[in-house]
Amino acid sequence: MLGEACALGAALCWSWSVVLFKRSERISPQGMNLFKNAVALALLGVTLLVTGGRLDAQRSMADWARLIVSGALGLALADTLIFMALKRLGAGLLAIVDCTYAPVIVVMSVLFLDERVTVMLLVGAALVLGGVLAATVERAPSDAAATSQVGRDAAASSPTEPASSSRTPMRERATGIVLGALGIAARGVGVVLAKPVLETSSLVEVTFVRLAAGVGGQLAWMAVVPSQRVALEALRPQPAWRTLAPAAVLGTYVSMLLWLGGFKWASASRAAVLNQMASVFTLVLARIYLGEALTRRRALGAALAVAGAIAIVASR
Repeated sequence: MLGEACALGAALCWSWSVVLFKRSERISPQGMNLFKNAVALALLGVTLLVTGGRLDAQRSMADWARLIVSGALGLALADTLIFMALKRLGAGLLAIVDCTYAPVIVVMSVLFLDERVTVMLLVGAALVLGGVLAATVERAPSDAAATSQVGRDAAASSPTEPASSSRTPMRERATGIVLGALGIAARGVGVVLAKPVLETSSLVEVTFVRLAAGVGGQLAWMAVVPSQRVALEALRPQPAWRTLAPAAVLGTYVSMLLWLGGFKWASASRAAVLNQMASVFTLVLARIYLGEALTRRRALGAALAVAGAIAIVASR
């Protein structure tokens, strides 16, 4: 059950970090991503040295290419897109978009990893995704109402531009949904690419290589596009580090080791569906630390998701 435990632990760690990242939004999404990846890379380098690990010199070029592309997609690109979506949508709506994660991984694992999907796994997946949707979907109507009210207020104060004022939040939401979905898809492709190498390699070493590829990809992008170099400002000491630093340690260093451990010691389908519990964990933590409402509907959704997680573990 080590893989399943890692997958659930990764979901919990990521949920904690989402709250902290949300409080660090004064830094740009690109800056937050560069900071968290750089911090985690340094910590993993120390971990690799302390544990006596080293890079696998016998690895084939094809496997090196898998890890490099996986890191560039899953860390340089995917996480930046997800942070951009978080800024536009907030944690609640992003949790709904994140429901696409498990189905994406399940489909890819069946198509490219020849994994079998059992009836119990499908039942568990349906319960988890259904519970997550039930717990988070009611956030959207309240957002829509707030958007509508903003539009009415803007119209009252500036009768000549009511349509533009009301459309802007909706365009932001649509953009956030697209960015979030693309980020989640890129993250899924990245981990599926890495799984065959992960199964025969050291967990810490593979995580280090992926992070190095992610940081390298970001730096290469900044070299090509000078306007993106503003992200380097995140590496300078500042008050935002009070929340960003623990978020980086928990959400990248610890969470990524657990996340890849789940994929190493469990099937990709099972690990992905258990990872989806992060949406439910986020609801609870948001209630405690951000003051968001935890309604009966959300509590019921959380219960369904927990039942689904148990069904997935039992499917072994």
